[in-house]
Amino acid sequence: DFPMNKFSKTLLASSLFASAGAHAAAFQLAEVSTSGLGTAYAGNAAVADNASVVANNPALMTQFKQAEMSAGGVLVQADVDINGTLAGTVNASHNNIIPKAVIPNLYFVTPINDRFAMGAGMNVNYGLKSRFSPDYSAGVYGGNTRLSAINFNLSGAYNLGYGLSIGAGLNAIYSDAEIIRHLGVGGKLLNSRLGAAASNPRVQAALAANPVLAAQLNSAAKTLAQMDNHTEVSRLSGDEWSLGWNAGIAYDINENNRIGAAYHSAVNVKFKGQYSNNFPTAFNSLLPQLSVLGIQAPVTQATGGQEIPGNLTLHLPAYWEISTYHKMTDRLAMQFSYKRTEWEKFKSLDAYGNAGNTLFSKAENYNDASRVALGVSYDVNEALTLRAGIAYDETASITSPSISIPDTDRTWYSVGATYRFTPNLSTDFGFAHLRGSHNTFTEGSAVFNVKSRANLYGLNLNYKF
Repeated sequence: DFPMNKFSKTLLASSLFASAGAHAAAFQLAEVSTSGLGTAYAGNAAVADNASVVANNPALMTQFKQAEMSAGGVLVQADVDINGTLAGTVNASHNNIIPKAVIPNLYFVTPINDRFAMGAGMNVNYGLKSRFSPDYSAGVYGGNTRLSAINFNLSGAYNLGYGLSIGAGLNAIYSDAEIIRHLGVGGKLLNSRLGAAASNPRVQAALAANPVLAAQLNSAAKTLAQMDNHTEVSRLSGDEWSLGWNAGIAYDINENNRIGAAYHSAVNVKFKGQYSNNFPTAFNSLLPQLSVLGIQAPVTQATGGQEIPGNLTLHLPAYWEISTYHKMTDRLAMQFSYKRTEWEKFKSLDAYGNAGNTLFSKAENYNDASRVALGVSYDVNEALTLRAGIAYDETASITSPSISIPDTDRTWYSVGATYRFTPNLSTDFGFAHLRGSHNTFTEGSAVFNVKSRANLYGLNLNYKF
């Protein structure tokens, strides 16, 4: 039995954010720098290794005595496989749903005087990329998704004295999204459901009294049965600019120990884009009648491939982090982080047409997610620093799991290094292997098991002016 209400409500919404299950929780990204990658991003709010402090904790900019820039990125190579069965008999498995992607970063910090410093940066805090075959049997649950939320930051920091610094920044976020979903075998399953509904005595009586409706219903059933798996049931594209802010504080307990805390505000991205599907517009005249008969339609509005305006508000959650840095010896240092992302406020995803009509609606019911990380660094000599780290990420998706967001608990194992060619020029290398817990769940009439692994490769170049 294929649930029609599930079908219509997951046309796009359930798959707007397909995560690799290999970054932070849901569609949040942790990859803001390569030096941080080497320690599994432990100590992010307390370590001032390079200009990437702009993205982590702006208060740390007061640690810099000369201007410095850092540029690079992290290559994500994820291996996410889905094993599943749809409606008890249809194979709904799919391998390698996450293509390779590079997450870039660029930062600059300069001291203005002995107490005040400024910085600017570009990084990606939220994003994803997933790709299912157009003929995938459960195409309504998983299709092609691309989302990037590029963050441009301008920050300032002030040294209050006695080891205490504060900082704050303004963020301009450019979000760009394109989402495509396909029918899969949904048309054939819905045709069977329509046939079953038509055999109901109450429905039969209504159809006997309304021959026109009976003819429309029969035509709809035939149309659904003939639709190919790759028929688009939703396509949405749009881009938008939004504003947010961040703040941080850092305290040098002494020359060997530091504690830092940072906060990034929630951001509401109000997408205004174009929505379409390939269901015949003739369905629109049938939708009210189907509702009266108690039959849930496959779409809330059929567009026949024509684009119509649509809008959707995406809530990017706030997050905060507390970190410590400890220099154990002249060469060995340790760092720790606890990070909390307020996913619980992400309750649902709703898209509307210009007339206020609902194009789709999907309950998400996320949970707040925590991340803990522990890292070490060792100065082999003046030219070479080695790093290692381990981290544990909680999933944000427990109540309403989906293959569109194959989120799961994951563990990071990281190593990295910095090599200084000269006192002013250095490069960071980093590698992390992520292992996600196996996740089995039911979505609609399907049962899925998701396996996820990922390798991250980072490279940054740093220069002091």
